Amino acid sequence: MTDFIIENGHFKAVTHYRVLYADTDLMGIVNNAHYFRFFEQGRGEYLRLLDFPYAKIEENGIRTPLTEAWAHYYLPFHYDDLIRIECWLAQIKNASFRFDYHLFLEGDPKLHVAGRTLHAAVNLETKVVKIPDWLLEALNRREERVRAACLG
Repeated sequence: MTDFIIENGHFKAVTHYRVLYADTDLMGIVNNAHYFRFFEQGRGEYLRLLDFPYAKIEENGIRTPLTEAWAHYYLPFHYDDLIRIECWLAQIKNASFRFDYHLFLEGDPKLHVAGRTLHAAVNLETKVVKIPDWLLEALNRREERVRAACLG
């Protein structure tokens, strides 16, 4: 189940992931590469909360390839841990936008992993384009959610 919170003026999608044995390495901790899948899950849920999932964006002729990814690993996750994934839209530019992520062990306030991904807006021919107004409006729905939560 995905929910949202308003924190420090950010609309954040909050979802969870239960670590599979297949996610772990020989040391018994989650392999570093898997965190980018967790980020993708958070990002997808964020867009669903705005009623504009990736499939809908692509149906309208825009793709959003990953152009940069970054992660900082503070504490490891292990098999069967329940990860709390917080994702928010941190920045919008003319032809790109950036999501930020915080991953926690459910019930533990200590930050385990922080990350961010940068995405370009491209057309179906993979040419970089200005983010269309309809997509900007969808992304900016987060501002409406922040205002509504603060007022209500």
